[in-house]
Amino acid sequence: MSKRILIRRLAIPAAIIAGISIVFLLATIPIYNAQYENHKEEFRKYINSFMDQNTKYLKGIASRIKTAQPDPVLINELQSEYMIEHQKADEPKKYLWMTSMTGDFLFGVPSSDFQKINDAFDKYRDRIKADEFYRDRNDFLTKLVDKADRVDFSQFERAERPDRWYEENSWRFYKGDANESLLQPATTSFSTPVYDNSGKLTGRLFMKVDDRVNEKKYYNEWRFERSDLGDALRVVPTVFLVISGIFLWFLLPTWVYVDAKERDVKTPGVWAFLSLISLFFGLTIYLITRPNTLKLFTCPECKGELNGTRAYCPHCGYDLSNNFCQQCQYPIKPEWQYCPDCRADLKKKEKRHYENNSEEMAGLNNNQQPEEIRE
Repeated sequence: MSKRILIRRLAIPAAIIAGISIVFLLATIPIYNAQYENHKEEFRKYINSFMDQNTKYLKGIASRIKTAQPDPVLINELQSEYMIEHQKADEPKKYLWMTSMTGDFLFGVPSSDFQKINDAFDKYRDRIKADEFYRDRNDFLTKLVDKADRVDFSQFERAERPDRWYEENSWRFYKGDANESLLQPATTSFSTPVYDNSGKLTGRLFMKVDDRVNEKKYYNEWRFERSDLGDALRVVPTVFLVISGIFLWFLLPTWVYVDAKERDVKTPGVWAFLSLISLFFGLTIYLITRPNTLKLFTCPECKGELNGTRAYCPHCGYDLSNNFCQQCQYPIKPEWQYCPDCRADLKKKEKRHYENNSEEMAGLNNNQQPEEIRE
């Protein structure tokens, strides 16, 4: 079997696998688009319910505060509720605090986190004020209370302002919970006014909800596709596509090299390298410029190498008399009238055969005429 034929036969299944993989990957696009639209609709319903539930919860607590100084019993109840909710791994974490109309901090739940944040603000007040990044104590609490266990407050001990890289990655210049992989931040802040028994405004109640336990609900399209279980189904065709693509990539210059050798091209390696680095561009140029005839002749029927024979194919027994000039044995094409090597009339045999058939028919007619006359 010719090497070129072998390479083509190897390329066929690889091309089929690559084609099937591409079709499968393209077919998943509308499926994932529909899934993501459902995801966004579910998120919209979830976030509406989330906002309503927490707003009602915060207003319910505000309605229980009837004096300028909150009742210690109520604070202890809220602290107990937090401890119970905190033990549930699947529940969002809630940070609750209240400030007076003058901005003074009154209480916070959980008390340990608020104590740490307030102490840091009091200790580094001058540095924080000089940085002009946090507006006041309440802004400081809002941005950092859910990160109290991760903030390195020693940064505020440095008198100089940090450089740009440090500034962008420092809690000292905190920039919020923006996450490019989410539809919106997974932490949300709420606030509501607090009135006493006489209806006088006494302060504001704040709450920050850390909903990162449900972060999957906030995923944007990019993150959703890479977290969905269906993504595993795309890995298999992608792997097959990559493997088959690499196989075809290296098979192409191999075919060019073998074909160039069989056509006695002087620089087959150069053409193979050009095909490797430029793929179909190099192949196109090679197909245009390559010689038309092969150095090694092959059977037009089975494509087997003839090894010099001009009569019958040694592989399948195919009659080669019409593929080589009977006078000089030059390879010819069926549509040629004359041999380009010896100028022999290639149609002479057919003409002779036609004339012989005509003579036989004429003789047959002459023999039949007397019989018809006798009749």
